[in-house]
Amino acid sequence: MWSIIGIVFAVITISFSMIYKLNIGLSLILGSIVLGLFSLSLPDLLQTIFDASVSLSTFEMVMSIVSITFLNFMYQNTGKAQDLAENLGKMIPSKILVAIIPAIFGVLPVTGGALFSAPLVDSEGDKIGIEKERKAFLNMWFRHIPHLLYPLETALVIASHLTGVSLFTMIIYQIPVLVVGLSFGYLFGLRGIKEKGAFVIEWRYLRRFLLSFLPILVTVILTLVLNLKIFISVFIGSILLFFMTRSKKFAVASSLKTMSNMALIGFGVMIFRQISQDSGVWDVVMSLVQANSLWPPILLVFLPMLIGFILGESSPSITLSLSMLLPLYKFNPPEVCLVYTCMYFGHLISPLHLCFSVTSEYFKTRTLQMYKRFIPATIATLIVDIPLMIMLTKYVQ
Repeated sequence: MWSIIGIVFAVITISFSMIYKLNIGLSLILGSIVLGLFSLSLPDLLQTIFDASVSLSTFEMVMSIVSITFLNFMYQNTGKAQDLAENLGKMIPSKILVAIIPAIFGVLPVTGGALFSAPLVDSEGDKIGIEKERKAFLNMWFRHIPHLLYPLETALVIASHLTGVSLFTMIIYQIPVLVVGLSFGYLFGLRGIKEKGAFVIEWRYLRRFLLSFLPILVTVILTLVLNLKIFISVFIGSILLFFMTRSKKFAVASSLKTMSNMALIGFGVMIFRQISQDSGVWDVVMSLVQANSLWPPILLVFLPMLIGFILGESSPSITLSLSMLLPLYKFNPPEVCLVYTCMYFGHLISPLHLCFSVTSEYFKTRTLQMYKRFIPATIATLIVDIPLMIMLTKYVQ
């Protein structure tokens, strides 16, 4: 019983810590300690924290997150992210460009990153006469939907690490989810807009775009095709970007601060996972689930969606969701993808999601105005995706 009370207070602690802008990693560690104090002796709690901090899986998790953050920082610092969007803009009409720009900037999965693409979406949207609410929807939706299978998305990396399902396998199962999301994004965001301009493929712009995208492409190929550890692949991609730009201007202090904050997320994820396992809380939860005969998909769908909405951050949300569910079920890949997808859409529409907040602020739209497109698009996407994933679980052992 104490362990159940502990997990409730842990979730409350994490939620309030994030609301008051405490570092996400520190929030997770603080929540882990609260859970441990309710269910473990002090020596056992300290030993668990130490064991989780020095384990090989924690090292790989932290290195993956830090390396991805470093590559993101380099893209911003060298101007290559801007080059990606600008060169595409020379070849693609505005109607398509307002969706592609946030997706391109979405290759940099950083907190609040929607603010990078908002000015470009705003200017391109003006060319085709779309209202600010639709601009806000396009900026958010098309930035985040590709992250359903983007291999450098931190939450996807965490899901892979926690469940043992390879990134490649998750990406394969997420392809139909992505297609459905993009389709409803077009339906609710782009349908009815008159086209202006035409596709004009010029080699000089295409070459510049491909050159700017090369480090990310190399990273993805090394990870998914050659099966290298993701932090090794990202390190190679970062070296390639460094030699391509030869930039002498690099904000070392700022980058180190950002990477240290992201490293704390990795430690927080693994410490919370270990303490939740050692506390025995999930044995109690399992008995409650079995006693009430809850249909598994109900938990797999609504628990991660609720956690994502409450926290508004994908990394801690997937950590909490899987930490709660892993002891209860023997997951197959479609079930992992179902949990990830439901969590992701819950966090996508959360007012606490920083990208949601900065997009609303930039375009001067109220939350309810944004929800007029977000809620129908999200519901429609999940109505298709959830039955699809549940059906796939029947054919995968």
